[in-house]
Amino acid sequence: MPIEKFFNAKSFAVIGASRDSKKVGNIIFKNLLKSNLDVFPINPKAEIIVGHHAYPDILSLPYKIDCAVIAVKSEQVPDILYECGKKQVKSAVVISAGFSESGNLELENEIKKIAEQFNITLLGPNVLGFLDTSRHINATFFRGMPNLGKLAFISQSGALGVGILDKFIQQNLGLSSFVSIGNSASTDFSDFIEYFSKDKNTEIIALYIESLKQNRGQRFLDVCRKCRKPIFAIKSGKTEAGQKASQSHTAALATNPKIYSGIFQQAGIIEIENIMQLINIAKLYKKFHNLKKACIVTNAGGLGVLTADYLAQKNIQIPKLPENITKKLSEFLPTSWSKNNPVDLIGDALAETYEKTILVLDNQNFFDFFIILLTPQHMTQPLETAQLLIKLKKPVIACFLGGNQVSQALLFLKQNNIPFFTEPQDIAEVLDKLK
Repeated sequence: MPIEKFFNAKSFAVIGASRDSKKVGNIIFKNLLKSNLDVFPINPKAEIIVGHHAYPDILSLPYKIDCAVIAVKSEQVPDILYECGKKQVKSAVVISAGFSESGNLELENEIKKIAEQFNITLLGPNVLGFLDTSRHINATFFRGMPNLGKLAFISQSGALGVGILDKFIQQNLGLSSFVSIGNSASTDFSDFIEYFSKDKNTEIIALYIESLKQNRGQRFLDVCRKCRKPIFAIKSGKTEAGQKASQSHTAALATNPKIYSGIFQQAGIIEIENIMQLINIAKLYKKFHNLKKACIVTNAGGLGVLTADYLAQKNIQIPKLPENITKKLSEFLPTSWSKNNPVDLIGDALAETYEKTILVLDNQNFFDFFIILLTPQHMTQPLETAQLLIKLKKPVIACFLGGNQVSQALLFLKQNNIPFFTEPQDIAEVLDKLK
């Protein structure tokens, strides 16, 4: 399928555009207007929508249309898609629900045949739409636009996609693209993975999968094997209850989860357990991909030991301190410091102590990255310590364990794009996926 028809589109028609700001068609139209491309509203009952002249149908438009976004009642979609074909529209996004996920497979097959008849590349039905940050195209009913990034996210669920898009914006993370594939009547995971595998703006591909369509497993496997970019997948429907829910959501097929684990393994896909791991992968991938040696600096011995345990369980190395570094650190650290990695500065460590320590370590080659741990003890300076981390040359992950007393420090880390965690086990789990 020529997926580039969506991402290269220069003109859009929103069929079902509305004057009502609460309606899906209104939101999609306003989102697309921000792209500075040619966008036209189609509505037979309105003359003006958001200050733009509305057309009663797509055939009455005196302009060429590359992509139609359709947000009308399901029973109207076949006729509208047929008109799109007559208009020589290259691609169509069917937002409308009420197809195979509602038991109406016949209606879904009908629009698929129409798309094939007119060579329309079809996304949907029952989708949120798609988003391309490089061109600032938001053909969805999600309000907002994530930063430009290197991760493309393909989701079988539109509503879950909304939550993840909002989370990416809140966390100041970037995406190259987002696609909601819904019922996948025509285009599916394989088509978009194939496209993103060649997309210059994409370095990582992430999937939310309920189930693959029948008879599409082999193509999925082949496409993923050929892809030279890492693919991460969240698989739902692993239980009987989850499988029942997915059947009524996107008409997904119930399948033994072990089959998918085998497919993922054969395809080289890295399975992730939850949405937070996806967020963390997006945070860490660029700087931490394939790094395996950590130096831990902490003011809390117990937290250092716990972190070392978690890392060791995931085969992340914690190399021994070279003798010359131990001697340098002993010149200014208290006599009771750990004299090893993790570097335990003892509970009364001020920001100045952290600074002297990490600046000595920053130029050394025995490790790849820092993990800076902190708990808010009586003498601790969380904000001042956080502010030191922007000086480091080596990649750094922070884990400040606490509540109100570390909140300002965490805000600073977020504002300065320094990855931070509140639980060391999460660090180990995401680093394990990035190896």
